[in-house]
Amino acid sequence: MTLNAPRSASEERNHLQLTLKSSLIGKFSGILQRGFAFKARLGVSISSFLCDNLALSPKYVQERIATIFLDGKTVDSIETAFLREGAILALSSAMPGLAGATLRRDGPYASLRDSITYREGKVKNSIEEGLITIKLFNLLIEELGPLFLEKGIIVKSSELRDFLAEQRDEFRQGCGDILFDGEVLEYGTFLSGNRPAENEEVELTVVTG
Repeated sequence: MTLNAPRSASEERNHLQLTLKSSLIGKFSGILQRGFAFKARLGVSISSFLCDNLALSPKYVQERIATIFLDGKTVDSIETAFLREGAILALSSAMPGLAGATLRRDGPYASLRDSITYREGKVKNSIEEGLITIKLFNLLIEELGPLFLEKGIIVKSSELRDFLAEQRDEFRQGCGDILFDGEVLEYGTFLSGNRPAENEEVELTVVTG
């Protein structure tokens, strides 16, 4: 996913909040897998991002997040891999077969993919927020997708409108309040309206109920 020119994570964006039946969260799997922008502290390790920022338990991270890519490189040590502005972080549960075993962090076949393994680099520590891109795969779409959607993901308005337009009656009927910048809108009204403008970035949060 390619966003517009970089902007501060704190810069104001349009905000869309959906209230949705929890059983329909899986409809967002395409967006979660293709990638979405997410506000995060820069200069922290992946371990800190997962355990401190997202409040995931170290046990969950160890047992469930088997494969991690940072900017296209497989990560073995999440304590020494750091997030930068614009970083692309892909998270996956265990994948089957030899390919899955080879890509698994700290796995017995890690030496087979030495050329695509992330190497620790220097990064400037910062307490400022920035934007990174998150991609979720396999079981993590279902397990972590709701968490990211609740916290708020950033997508292009065109992608969001296309997603909502293609949903069928089950989704539309299971969608309660739609708040756009604090204003209550009908489903169809949002789709046919001229806000947000084309290719604007929208912060989307999904509340289940």
